[in-house]
Amino acid sequence: MKLITFILFILLCVPILSSQEITSVENDTIFYMSPVIIVPTQAYERETPVTFSDITQKQLTQRYFAQDVPVLLSELPSVTFYSENGNGTGYSYMNLRGFDQRRLSIMVNGIPQNDPEDHQVYWIDMPDIFAFTQSVQVQRGAGSSFYGPPAIGGSVNIITTPFSMQPKISLGSGFGFQEFGGNNTIKMNVRKYSAGFSSGLINERYVLTGNISKITSDGYRENSWANMSSYFIGAARFDENMSTRINIYGGPISDGLAYIGLPKYYNEDKQLRRSNYSYWEYDTTGRQVGYYTEQKPQAVENFTQPHYEILNEWQPSSKITVFNTFFHIHGEGYYDYDGDWLWYDNSALSWFHNIVGYDSTFGTSKFPSILLRGYVQNNQWGWLPRVEIQHKNGKLTIGGELRFHRSTHWGKIPFATEYPTSTFDPDFHFYEYNGRKDIFSLYVQELYHPDEATTVMAELQLAVNRYGIYNEKFLGNNFDLNYLFVNPRLGINRNFSEEFNGYVSLGYTSREPRLRNLYAAEDAWTGSIPKFETVTSASVAHYNFDKPIAQPEHLFDLEIGGSYIFNGGKVSSNVYWMEFDNELVKSGEIDVFGSSVLVNAKRTRHVGFEFEGSYKITTELEVSGTMTLSVNKIIHHELYDTKASIYRVLDGNPIAGFPDVLGNVRLSYGNDNRSISLLIRYVGPFYTDNLHNEENKVDGYAVTNLDASVKLPTFLTNTELLLTGKIHNLLNNLYIASGEGKSFFPASERNYSLGIALNL
Repeated sequence: MKLITFILFILLCVPILSSQEITSVENDTIFYMSPVIIVPTQAYERETPVTFSDITQKQLTQRYFAQDVPVLLSELPSVTFYSENGNGTGYSYMNLRGFDQRRLSIMVNGIPQNDPEDHQVYWIDMPDIFAFTQSVQVQRGAGSSFYGPPAIGGSVNIITTPFSMQPKISLGSGFGFQEFGGNNTIKMNVRKYSAGFSSGLINERYVLTGNISKITSDGYRENSWANMSSYFIGAARFDENMSTRINIYGGPISDGLAYIGLPKYYNEDKQLRRSNYSYWEYDTTGRQVGYYTEQKPQAVENFTQPHYEILNEWQPSSKITVFNTFFHIHGEGYYDYDGDWLWYDNSALSWFHNIVGYDSTFGTSKFPSILLRGYVQNNQWGWLPRVEIQHKNGKLTIGGELRFHRSTHWGKIPFATEYPTSTFDPDFHFYEYNGRKDIFSLYVQELYHPDEATTVMAELQLAVNRYGIYNEKFLGNNFDLNYLFVNPRLGINRNFSEEFNGYVSLGYTSREPRLRNLYAAEDAWTGSIPKFETVTSASVAHYNFDKPIAQPEHLFDLEIGGSYIFNGGKVSSNVYWMEFDNELVKSGEIDVFGSSVLVNAKRTRHVGFEFEGSYKITTELEVSGTMTLSVNKIIHHELYDTKASIYRVLDGNPIAGFPDVLGNVRLSYGNDNRSISLLIRYVGPFYTDNLHNEENKVDGYAVTNLDASVKLPTFLTNTELLLTGKIHNLLNNLYIASGEGKSFFPASERNYSLGIALNL
C-alpha cells in the first residue's frame, strides 16, 4: 500500500509544463504523447541502416510460457543459447553471432542491464519479464547502443508493456513436464502462477498496471532447481504535451547451483548427463573422470534485484521532444558454493593460512568438507537525458549518460566439517573489497533525408569510464583505471521502390575489459593475482596499476543488407565484416565458477551472411526461417600454454564459441484465435577453445519444437480463455548446447508445457 501511495504521489507532483489542459470531446480523449515507450536505439524498417530483427507481442503470447529470455530469442538470426541446468528455466545465456552476452548491450526500456563490473546479464534476476513485454528488438553488429556498454556483437532492447486505456484483469497458470530417460519417468518439474491487471484510464489522465507471478523449476540436472518470484508495478500520467511513467519490477529468486559443465562423453548416458559436479578432472588416461566432487544440495543462491524507473517525455513544441530517464538498480544476495576441491597446502595461499589459522595436520590433504559463501551488493544510479529536434529533412538527437555503480563483495565460511582452529569465527570475512565504476557519455545522432527515399545516419559517441577496486582487505590491491572511447558510425538507407530497400553502415567501437579480466579479487584466496605489469624496485616486486595486461577490444564493423517485400512475404539479407584488434577470446581454461578465462587476441576476423524470410502459402499457412553462414578466424594470436611450457601460434584457427552455420525453419498454421507451428533449429559445430582440439568441440545438432495455442469463448462478455502448449525437443535428441574448454552443458530431453490464461 505504501508503494502504491508513493507512486501516486510522484505522479501528482509532476509539473505540467503547458498551461493548456488535456482536451476531451464527449468520451474521446486526445493524447499527443505516445502510449508506448520510445528509445533512441530503436531501429525502423526502410529508414534506419541497421541490421535488426523484432519479436512482437503476438509471438510472445503464442510461444512464451516460463522460459528464460534467451530461449525465445534463439529463433532470431545468429542467436544461440544454453542453460546451465539444461531446461531453459534458471540460468540461461545467449550468444549473438557467437559473441557471449557480456559483449552484447542489453537494455530494458533503453536502460542498460549489463552489470558494470562483470558485463554479464543474469536473466534469472528479471524473472517472467516477458509477461509484461510489448516487443523485443535485437540489433546485430556494432549496434546503435548509446547507453551502457558499447555493443560488440549486438544489442537487445526489451520494451515493457504499454499502458492499456481499458480495464483488464488476467489470470494464468501453467505446468511443465520433463522426461528422464535414465529413470524412464515423466515428472512435473515446472510450475507457474500469474495475475495481472490494468486500471484503464482514470480521470482521463492516469493509468495503473501490475503483474505478479511465481515460477518454480526442478531443473534437468541434479539439484539445479529454481524458485523465482516476479512483480511489475507501473503507473503513468498523460498530459497534453507530457507523459511520465514509473516502473518498479524485479523479484527475489533462489536456485541450486549448476555452473560446472560435464565431460563430453557423459552426453550419451541419460543418467550421467544429469550429473551436477562442483569439480571434476580426468584420470591419467585423459578419457575417464577420475576425481570429482558432487555439487552439495546446500550449494544455493539467494538474490533480489529490484529496478526503479522514471521515464519522462516532454514536448515543449511540435519540433522538440525532451526525454529524461532516471533509474536505480539495487542487487543484493549471496551464493553458497562447494569448496571441497580446495588444496589447503597451496603455497599461493600462505596469506590465507595466516588469517584463518593454519593447522599442519591439514598440510597434505584437501580442506575438510567446506561450504563457502560469496556475498555481493550492487547499487546503480543513472540519468539518461536526450533531446530530439525535428528540422527540415531530418531529426537531430543529442543525449548522454551519467551512471554511478558501487559494490560490496565479501566471502566467509559458514560451514565446514572441521575448522583450522577451535576459535575460528564462521562469520569472519576471508576476502572483502569494494568496487566502483563511473560512466559518462555524450552522443549525437543525425537522421537526414536528402530526398524522400534516402536516409543518412551519422552518429558519434564519447564515453568515459572510471573503473576500480578499493578497500581490499588483507592484500590491498586497490586501483583506478580511466578509459576514454570515441565511437563513430555512419550509414545510409535507400528505398529503391515500395518493395525493395538497401543499406550500408560503417561503425567503429571500443570496449573496456570486465573487472575479472583485470583482477578476480574474490578469487584471491585461491591464488588469483592482479593482471597488471609487474615492476621490481629495491628487489621487491609490485604491480603497476596504470598498466593492465588486458586491453580494450576495438571493432570495425561493415554491414551491407537489404529487404524485399512481395505478395505474401518478405525476405531480408545482409553480409557483415567485423575486424577486431585485441578481441577477448577464450583461453581454454575456466575459473572456479565455470566461466572462461579470457585473453586478448591481437587480431581476429568475423565474416558472415545472414538471411531472414517469411512467406504466406495461404491465409493461414506460413513458412518462415533464418540462416547464418560465417567464418570466424584468428588472424594473429599467440597463447602461452602452461602445461606444455611453450608459446602456441594460433594464427588461422577457428575462434572458440562461434558456430559457422545456424538455421531455423518454422511452419505455422492458424490465425489470431488458434495456431500450431513446428520449429526446426540447427546449430553447427564449434570449438570450446582456440587450440583446434577435436575433443573440445560441440558437435552440430538439430532440435525440433512444437507450439500450439487456442483462444476459447467463455460465457462471460468480453473475456478470453487462452490455452497454450509446447513440446521442446520433440524427437528427444541427446545434444550438447555449449561448452567451456573440456566442460560441456547437455540440453534436456523431451519436455512438455501446458498453460492457461483467462483475460477479463
